[in-house]
Amino acid sequence: MVIKKKENIEVKKLETKIITVKIRSTGTGSMLMNKMDMNVVKKYNKKKAHKIIKDDTRLEEEKTEDKIHYTKEFNVGFPASGFGKGINNVAPKLGLYKKDVRSSVRILGDIVALNYKKKDENETWGRQSGMTKAPMLIIRPEFTDWSCELKIMYDSGSISAEEIINLINLAGFHCGIGAYRPECSGTFGTYEVAV
Repeated sequence: MVIKKKENIEVKKLETKIITVKIRSTGTGSMLMNKMDMNVVKKYNKKKAHKIIKDDTRLEEEKTEDKIHYTKEFNVGFPASGFGKGINNVAPKLGLYKKDVRSSVRILGDIVALNYKKKDENETWGRQSGMTKAPMLIIRPEFTDWSCELKIMYDSGSISAEEIINLINLAGFHCGIGAYRPECSGTFGTYEVAV
């Protein structure tokens, strides 16, 4: 008969902390929103199911309000995941691994409420997909001089608050948020930590 020796297992305590970081717009001071149009999603799903599709007869001006993200309290906001993707993308610039940042840092909430000074409509021209590549008017909601607060939970054993602050600043410059941001060859949606 073999007697197994009991092993003592030390369970390391997970050290999570929460910080609140205020950020503000930089550069042009504006952000363009372009939330996915749910009518396009419905149309795509019907097409996949081989159902009859009705054309969207709304004018571009009528679609503008549908491009705005809202919090549960119906305040203008932006998805927390957008900020999270930004800090993840710039992690190598600080010598960090993307997967480590992704697993160690969480921006809490679904939609982060935005404060802004002015809301306008930004008009530009683009091209339709397909063979014709016909020009089309694109109208997006534009928010000027915006700011918000990010509530961030992180594993302090893996990453420091200082590194998170630096990641946010880098993400604000290199990635940005919203449509036509630096990450997509644009100039809108840049931000920095408000000190």
